[in-house]
Amino acid sequence: MKDVNEKSLNREKILSFLDINQNQRVNLEVFNQIDSTNSYLLKKDQEIDVFNVCAAEMQTKGRGRSGKSWESPKNSNIYFSIGTLLNEKISDLDGFSILVALDIKKALKKLYEINSQIKWPNDLYLNEKKFGGILIETKIINKKLLIIVGIGLNVYMEKNDFIDQEWTSLHLENPSIEIDRNILISQIVSEIAKDLNIFLKKGFKVFKKDFEKINILKNKKVFVSNYSEANCIALDTNDDGSLNILVDNVKKRVSSGEVSLKIQK
Repeated sequence: MKDVNEKSLNREKILSFLDINQNQRVNLEVFNQIDSTNSYLLKKDQEIDVFNVCAAEMQTKGRGRSGKSWESPKNSNIYFSIGTLLNEKISDLDGFSILVALDIKKALKKLYEINSQIKWPNDLYLNEKKFGGILIETKIINKKLLIIVGIGLNVYMEKNDFIDQEWTSLHLENPSIEIDRNILISQIVSEIAKDLNIFLKKGFKVFKKDFEKINILKNKKVFVSNYSEANCIALDTNDDGSLNILVDNVKKRVSSGEVSLKIQK
């Protein structure tokens, strides 16, 4: 593996590879170190039809779902957030989270022929091990919706003693592939920019079929936080991105804000 410092994050390179509509603008900032890319964009002034993107080589207070920390060592991985102000409200945030995961999958497939899978609603997996996650946060500003999409991907990380679950990185699973973090960030931003307008008009239902093909929870026995004593099996998703599960043979519908799930080994 080449020293990843040879390909440090570069603002001009990321911008040069963007493929977005002319009516969409991207404001990109790249930091050597930051507390949290999501936190930074939550405080930043936002405009309609502008994608504010914040990327960093390192986060000192990286955050995941449910208040968990996100391990963010320097120069090894991808940590970036996208913020945009919307006139529309998004009611199906589960579906939007899945859409972002699908866009990351598309970017990896297009650039490197890497076939990743998604664990509902927002984790990315390779060979049954997690390599990426998404944190979506929202805020109402003058009756408009600010949505922040935080993305963390393990790219070159080979060792970390602080992660409390089975994990991997793109390099560990594909050691022969040289991944350029700048190009990958650019491709992911481009995919999200293309699909956001479709999502706002038609919702998650038009993406549901693509997700079900790579839904690693489907028909698996799972531990569900709200039903810890029950026998649970994950099923398919609904048109809003919520998940159907069998709880002691009774079908129930859950959203990501209500539960957390783990596959039972």
